[in-house]
Amino acid sequence: MSDRLNLTVDIQTNKIGPRRINVRASLLTASLIANIKDKWNLDGNYELRLAEAKQALSLEAPLEQAGVTEGATLICERLPEASGLAEAIQRGVRTTFSKNFRRIYLQEERRLVEFDLTWQPALIGRRDQRDPSKNKLLAAPLDDLEEGNTVSRHHACITEKNGAFFIEGLNPDNATYLGGQRLRPHTPYPIEPGESIQLGRITLKFYVVS
Repeated sequence: MSDRLNLTVDIQTNKIGPRRINVRASLLTASLIANIKDKWNLDGNYELRLAEAKQALSLEAPLEQAGVTEGATLICERLPEASGLAEAIQRGVRTTFSKNFRRIYLQEERRLVEFDLTWQPALIGRRDQRDPSKNKLLAAPLDDLEEGNTVSRHHACITEKNGAFFIEGLNPDNATYLGGQRLRPHTPYPIEPGESIQLGRITLKFYVVS
């Protein structure tokens, strides 16, 4: 039995795409990531996962123990950088968007309730009844919706930079999903107009009118 694996690694950065590699089955995931970064001159932090899986491979595990078999395809994705948004929310200072958009809003899927986003950081969540001062950045209060109790007070947040929008989940215990993908807490992910956000049992669609 060969101790080497022929794999395809699909690098989702810089339009590199699928590449064939041959590696030792006993190679640690972390070592393979380091090799990929070195070979294709990549910066930042990355994770590997099997193409059919949502969970990343353990960095400390050998490939063979992580379930990687001959002919498998691995997805190599860059991890978003931590944004420091929690500190900005704690300060409670509203800032305007960098461009003059006609309208930015969220629409709830069932009742089509709309929430206009007119500042950033634009918090999505529920009102804090005990300390109203914490509601200053709350742009989309979901309390009155049918499933509002499934959402955290500070559940997620939308920001904008140079015309590009980002969403960030704020509660590690109550995940935020973008188009069905679970977001890593406290890291910004690009969001495009028309994409769906899932918070608790509520689904919102994001819209921008230029």
